[in-house]
Amino acid sequence: MSEPTAGTSRETRRPSLLSMALESAAFLCSLAQRGFGRPGPEVPRGDGHAVLVLPSILRSDGETAPARAYLAALGYRPFGWELGVNFGPTARLLAGARDRLDRLAAAHGRVSLVGYSMGGLFARWLALHAPQSVRQVITVCSPFRDPAGSLAFPLEPLFRFWPGVDLRALANEVERPLAVPGTFLYCRTDGIVAWRHCIDADAAPEDNIEVTGHHATMPANRQVMRIVAERLARPAPQ
Repeated sequence: MSEPTAGTSRETRRPSLLSMALESAAFLCSLAQRGFGRPGPEVPRGDGHAVLVLPSILRSDGETAPARAYLAALGYRPFGWELGVNFGPTARLLAGARDRLDRLAAAHGRVSLVGYSMGGLFARWLALHAPQSVRQVITVCSPFRDPAGSLAFPLEPLFRFWPGVDLRALANEVERPLAVPGTFLYCRTDGIVAWRHCIDADAAPEDNIEVTGHHATMPANRQVMRIVAERLARPAPQ
């Protein structure tokens, strides 16, 4: 289901504290899931191109391991970012992510980027800084529109304490239109970020795709994984 107009408004409807509490319960339940299993014959197979999968805030490559295993079974070359825990856009992580992309592109050609939550903001930043190395971007519940204003509590007052990076400038930057194909998944029942902030108003309506579930469980969401597989199978832009 697409949402062609919601991304045009600057209105913010932050998640409630109750919805945030439900996220915690959903996350605990999701821990029992060990992976996606083998892809069925209905899932399109990959062409072997490289896919860099970027984790959520305060998570690492362990979070994306099931998704990467699934993509490998489809025939892609999936990679983690190998930078440890995602503490947000620190100078070290931004530079490390760019170096990781450059190395993968040099070895494998243009790379598809899949980012969960904060990982999606990194994916957009990489695509804006190195579009020649990026095949496409897929963000999953990533609030790239006014990220600081998308949470239940405002983060703007903390910006001045962030070392080494101008977060206001960075937030404005990741909202800019991409020069590469993109897919932007959002969830109306998201209890962590405002779902409207995950929609790209400059993208075609069919590239903003609604999914069901909870923010914290998106890396284990089978619907999300199916959409990611379908989008990765699209022909590379010329």
